[in-house]
This record gives sequence, structure tokens and C-alpha cells, in this order.
Amino acid sequence: MDLLTRLTDDMKAAMKARDQQRLDVIRMLLSDVKIIDMAPKPTTAEDAVAAYAKKLRKSVEEYQKLGKPDEVEKLKYEIGVVEAYLPKKASPEETERLVEEFLKANTFTAKQMGQAMGMFMKAHGPQVDAGVANGILKSRLK
Repeated sequence: MDLLTRLTDDMKAAMKARDQQRLDVIRMLLSDVKIIDMAPKPTTAEDAVAAYAKKLRKSVEEYQKLGKPDEVEKLKYEIGVVEAYLPKKASPEETERLVEEFLKANTFTAKQMGQAMGMFMKAHGPQVDAGVANGILKSRLK
């Protein structure tokens, strides 16, 4: 089932359950997914959802700085709903294993960290968290 169909079905379920908070988040996701055709560069529905999740995470940081715990909790709930539609990322242990395999197949020096990270993310991008992969690569290339 594609993402648009899944979102539509989940929206109907949220409407029937009268779950207004979840419904609002799903409607926002649907809006973002439906307008990907108008994006300046080619994008996928998953990219639109990931971009929305990134915006929410940034908003959480801002509200934490402003000291608004009610807004932070609301945004964390929204992030939880959005993450259900994102592909699952590899655990730190799995990411470490992928980095080890990558470094066995390729040789890089600490000065080539940027190149190594670029090649690794090109090979494993959607399945790993870039921050975790970056930290592991840095520690291995010292």
C-alpha cells in the first residue's frame, strides 16, 4: 500500500474514532504529500513526511528554549504520529556493523571523512540515521 493510500485510510479511521489531535497531524501530512508535484525538485512522499518530521523536531527545540512545556508535549505527540509513516532506521548497533563492513571494503583516512560519509550515506542513506553514522565513522577514522 502506498503512503498516500495509507494516510487516507488512517485519516478515515481517526475521524471515526474522533481522535482530533491525530486527525490534524494526518491531514497536515496528507497536504504535504499531495503537493509534492509542485516541489521545485523531484521528491517522494516519504521525503515530504521526513521533511515535516524535521520541522517538528526543530520546533520542539525552539519551544524548549522558550520554556513552553505544553507545546513541547503536543509536538512530541505529533512527531510520534509522523514517525509511524517513516521507514524504520537501523539501530546504532546495526549502523555500526554497516560502517565496519563499509570500511573493510573501502579505505579512508581521517582527512577523507567527508568523502567517506558521502559514500556511506549514498549506499545506506534511507536506512540509517546520519548523525549516528557520522559519529561512528569519525571514531573509526582517527
